[in-house]
Order: sequence, then structure tokens, then C-alpha cells
Amino acid sequence: MVVLFDIDKTLLIGSHCHFYSFKQAFKDLYGADITLNIPNLQGMTDKQIIYQLAKKNNIKIREFNNIMERIVYHYKKNVKREKIKPLNGTSQLLETLEDMGTPMGIVTGNIEDIAWIKLKKAKFKKYFNFGGFGNEGCQRSTILQLALKRAEKTLNKINPKKTILVGDTPRDMQAGKKVGTLTVGVATGDFTIGELKEAGADHVLKSFDEKEKFVKIIQETIP
Repeated sequence: MVVLFDIDKTLLIGSHCHFYSFKQAFKDLYGADITLNIPNLQGMTDKQIIYQLAKKNNIKIREFNNIMERIVYHYKKNVKREKIKPLNGTSQLLETLEDMGTPMGIVTGNIEDIAWIKLKKAKFKKYFNFGGFGNEGCQRSTILQLALKRAEKTLNKINPKKTILVGDTPRDMQAGKKVGTLTVGVATGDFTIGELKEAGADHVLKSFDEKEKFVKIIQETIP
């Protein structure tokens, strides 16, 4: 079995400069002072956000890789001035799962380079060596499937029904349902326990302070 984690507002908080880097990248490549206001962006992938920003600001994306590179360039500069804060209970949970020998991966809307920077600053990078990332698709189900394929390169064949996807948004839960994984919603972001349940979460936590409850979910999932 495998446990796959979202990053922002699931494992950590503190990336206001991430979104601002989009604004700087669009300015560099298109000379446009874009409007960043996008409704209901929680759980979107960075690729999807780029398309949404381009549409909202009447910009035609010429080279997708170029704008991603500029976003990463600005993020690397901006994040030096920003503190990444692990959410309560996260460090203890990841350490416990590692001690249990639980394989862990990432499924995040972040561009891959940005994802690894955040995890490194939070001192979480050591727990993860594979994942699916927001530069690889507009839908979270797509990046979830990529993470599962990568997990199979180092582990035995992965059974989605024995895989746990953890996130803080309805889009995380919906992706898990589409691919067939178990889902754990954690109400550490912008959505309540009730909203995560409504989105299809199999289990819900208030936070990772409920470590024992999470460990029990894993124990019940292991064949």
C-alpha cells in the first residue's frame, strides 16, 4: 500500500509568493499586468491555473514550458524571503509512517520544482521520492495516475483500493474517487469536514494531531 499527500494546506502553509510568481512570469513573457483573482482555485493544478489566468486576461500562451520556467525562476527568488510552516502534527505523522515502513508519495498541484523546494524548506523532502505534479496535467486525477505509475517502479504493482490519497480540498477527494483510491480529507485548509465528506472523502480528520486515527486507517487498509 501507498500513502499519497497533497502539499499546500495539507502538509504545510506559507507560499503566498508562489501565486505572485505567476504574475511576474506573465509580465516577463507577455508584458501584461494580469489580474490574479480566480474563483474556486483551491485544488487546481498550476497548469490549470496558468490556462485560467491566460483566459481571464485574454492572453494566448505561446510556449507553456517557458512560462513554467519563469514561474519557477521567480519562485526561487521570492521564497527566500518567506517562511514555510509545517501544519500541526505533520512532522510527527510522517516520522511515524516512515517508522512503520509506509511508502509515501506526493500528489500536488504545484509545478515539480516548486513542490520539492517547499518540502525541502519544511524538512519533509526526506520522506518522499516520487509523485505527480501540477505541471503534468490540468486534472488532479491525471497527476494521481502518474504518481501511481511512478510508485510501481520501486514497489510491487499498486492496487488503487489499497492506496490512500490525503488532501484538504474537494478536488483531492474527487480525484481519488475517479481513480479508485481511498481518500482522507483533512480540514486544515479552506474546507470543513462536512464539505470534504460531501466531496466523497472515505475518512476525515480535523488535523494531523489525530495521528492515532490516521494510523488506524492505514492498518485497516493493509491487506
